[in-house]
Amino acid sequence: MKKRTLITLIAAMALIFTISCGDDPATPDKEEDGIDWPDMTSRDDVIKTVVLTYEHPNDAESDSKYNALLHSLYFFMLHENDVNPGESQIMTRAEDLLSTEWIFTASLLLELTITETGAWDAIVEVEGEACTDCWETTRSYFVRVQFEDEGTIYQSPPESAFVRIVVAPDESDGSKWALRAMFDLGI
Repeated sequence: MKKRTLITLIAAMALIFTISCGDDPATPDKEEDGIDWPDMTSRDDVIKTVVLTYEHPNDAESDSKYNALLHSLYFFMLHENDVNPGESQIMTRAEDLLSTEWIFTASLLLELTITETGAWDAIVEVEGEACTDCWETTRSYFVRVQFEDEGTIYQSPPESAFVRIVVAPDESDGSKWALRAMFDLGI
């Protein structure tokens, strides 16, 4: 995977990742390490959880929380400018999990912010596939990352990168939300 694609992927994944947790009326689960994990009963809890995992990449719970967050049909679509001709724009759930695990372990600096507020709109399909009770939102994001083996800091342009986030009911508990898909809309 070329470096630009990796950076874009990180940016897109991060995009989903640094929303302020704010004052949520729901009572989150408090882990022994002090992280207040959202209870996933609000669509915005999906974004908050992604952000928390990126804020705490070395926390023992972050990998499992991120894994549990992704719907079984989850995928990440890279912007067409971020892949080589002939390569797929789609990153599967398994590929996303491996990439995120690598980012969590290889980064010295990892920062992600996503616009806190945004409208959610009901949708009935995702990339031609039926999606019952699915919702989408488009948010701006900022990501900055530095890896252990180099001194370069990669970042997205402030207030110029956008992602479309799709949530669906959690397959094991319909009262909770899961991340169904993400689309990097580019810069």
